[in-house]
Amino acid sequence: MTHQTSIPIRALRKTMRLTDPRTLPALNAARTPLLGLADGDQPVHLPARAVHTLVATGPGGGTTTLLRSLTAQALALGASVDLVDPGGTNHPWARDLTGVRYLSRIAEIHDHLLLNVAALQDGTGHWDGSWRGRRVMVIEHLTTVAYGLREYWSQTRPETQLEEAPGVEALGVLLTAGPAYGIQIFSGNFRAGLPGLDTVPVKDVFPARILANGNAALWERVAPEIWSIPPCSLTPGRMHLVADQEATAFQALYVSNTEARALARGVIETGEAA
Repeated sequence: MTHQTSIPIRALRKTMRLTDPRTLPALNAARTPLLGLADGDQPVHLPARAVHTLVATGPGGGTTTLLRSLTAQALALGASVDLVDPGGTNHPWARDLTGVRYLSRIAEIHDHLLLNVAALQDGTGHWDGSWRGRRVMVIEHLTTVAYGLREYWSQTRPETQLEEAPGVEALGVLLTAGPAYGIQIFSGNFRAGLPGLDTVPVKDVFPARILANGNAALWERVAPEIWSIPPCSLTPGRMHLVADQEATAFQALYVSNTEARALARGVIETGEAA
């Protein structure tokens, strides 16, 4: 089944900030992170269930900005966050926040992924489906992380004959089994096959996909079920959510680093509860 995009781009607002009158009501009413506003200022949210979300954009498409907004909102909703940021340059705003584990070195990313898979296999922990108790893993550069994990294993364990690096295999397990245990991945910059899951369709692993500044090749790779590709927009923050075989255009919520820290703590710039 194929679908055309459901929202005309020309009907959308050009910006969306925390200071906009329509933003706070949408945030206050949200039980799942707010992506932005669609036609008629209708709020667009992530699915409430714990599904992985992929942000796939062309150059300057806003991957870091959108992941910053989603991460801050997930923290405000009560989730804990594992922020996988090799080099530690993309999300410094979150480093010392309560509920955040910041992972910037490939060695610690490798160990953390294996420990998470071991916990799943041991059946430890219980998750009731709410945001409180949910663990969100934010991976800024999915392909870069997979490459780093392979390089790390080849350099530290050159004598092994494994077909795939254990860290990449662990990432593949979390991508397939994680949601059932309350582990939800927000990922960006997908450029090649899914780590450890090269033959699995992207939509089966990431039921929610967000595209921006994308050409036909990007749409074909990430959202092949959308046959009428929306025109690329030069407006910063103009994106499409693809879920349930439909594409919805929206203007993404923009939050600065300072605003993200405040939002994550449940407050806004005015000091009111969010």
